[in-house]
Amino acid sequence: MKPLNRTLVVSVGIVALAVGSLASALMVRFAGRPIMVTPVLSLLFVVIGVWLLVGGGGVRRLTARRETWVTPVGAARIAVLARSSAYVMSGCGGFLAGVAAVGFTRLWAPAMAFSAWSSLAGAVGAVFACVCAVVVERWCIDSNSSGEDEGRGVPGRA
Repeated sequence: MKPLNRTLVVSVGIVALAVGSLASALMVRFAGRPIMVTPVLSLLFVVIGVWLLVGGGGVRRLTARRETWVTPVGAARIAVLARSSAYVMSGCGGFLAGVAAVGFTRLWAPAMAFSAWSSLAGAVGAVFACVCAVVVERWCIDSNSSGEDEGRGVPGRA
């Protein structure tokens, strides 16, 4: 498996930041209210990040041939979860950062202040989970094989 493309992960976050800013600004301008985000979302993102780290630790023990609760199939699932979580958390973090940026322009309104602070907390939680996902995805890559050798030695493949 090839390593995660960090440039693409950052690009997803930047595009989501622009979309979040635009959506929030349009919502405030035309609907008269901000996008409301629950602060519990940040806690959810932190739990996801910690869960990824726990699963990644099991994968590291498996690759070191120590006793662990992770099976090879479970390690593959954790690798796929980490890879997908990196992209999703980058997008969520960018979107919430965009909502927070618009909210901080109008802090005198109570709803905007709540939206800004809770969106910022969610963005920080999403960035934490994204970093955890990238780290765990690196742990899940088999360092003994390179992407070029995949398919060699298997009958029917050239």
